[in-house]
Amino acid sequence: MARRNLKYQFLQAINNSFRENMDKHSDKANGIRNTDKIYSYSSRSNLIDLSANFANYMRENYPEIHKVNEVQTKHIQGFLNSKTENCSQSTLNQYSAQFRKLEKCVNAKYHCDVDYGSAVVPASCKNGGGKIRNVMLSQNDFKTLIKSTSNQNLKKALTLSYHFGLRASECAKLKFEDIKHNGISIIDSKGKRSRFIPAETEKQKQILEQIKEKEQGRICPIQHQSLEQAFRRELKKNGIVIQNGAFHTCRKAYATEKYKEYRESGLSVKEAMSKVSINLGHGASRFELMKEYICTALV
Repeated sequence: MARRNLKYQFLQAINNSFRENMDKHSDKANGIRNTDKIYSYSSRSNLIDLSANFANYMRENYPEIHKVNEVQTKHIQGFLNSKTENCSQSTLNQYSAQFRKLEKCVNAKYHCDVDYGSAVVPASCKNGGGKIRNVMLSQNDFKTLIKSTSNQNLKKALTLSYHFGLRASECAKLKFEDIKHNGISIIDSKGKRSRFIPAETEKQKQILEQIKEKEQGRICPIQHQSLEQAFRRELKKNGIVIQNGAFHTCRKAYATEKYKEYRESGLSVKEAMSKVSINLGHGASRFELMKEYICTALV
């Protein structure tokens, strides 16, 4: 590959995939789909604009990258994350689709195997991705609630949800026998699904040891609706204002911290999101849903 700047290399790849008067409908009818072909001037123009914008981003943030086949998923992810303040969700989705097309163009032109399409589309800060986002219980607020409340069931439920991601209904059902030395077994939860939440930090292991010292039966012998009501009352008593201040904000705090831990351990964005999703009881690869739980940049 010639030593040209990224913008020029992308332009060559795009032009290589564009031909006038190519018939997209005819290709579809013949089963030709998802190729590197660019069928319209508008698509070509959009790809050129995006690639030039991305090349400028790379020059500023990763000046050591000189070839398009050196661009990795983390670079695409960083670029998308950098656009969340000013771009709508639909624009971010379009960028992601254009990167997938750009990937095919680069591979076709330079006979390589780049992966530009694995980046997760972040939620736009401009409109919250269409949903309420970044609403989690902060560490300071958690400590305030634990210190303030005299409701022992709420105190235990807050601890379980904040450190293990349990739902209020799971806290209310949990039995001492479900607490293991290396994690928590959740039996017949939402959708009749069961899962095991591992204790991966010393803090989690300490919490389990403290709980295991008790007797048999339910750990929080109370209805989950009562837990949620007690949680809201405690927020109000302490002057803590949380938009959509449901007990679920504890689960979001857990999801966010575990995501950071998994990324720091070397997992990719998607691998970390999948592990968090499994721990929460949603199954693997629920990337769009995890954007509502992970209240930090997906980097």
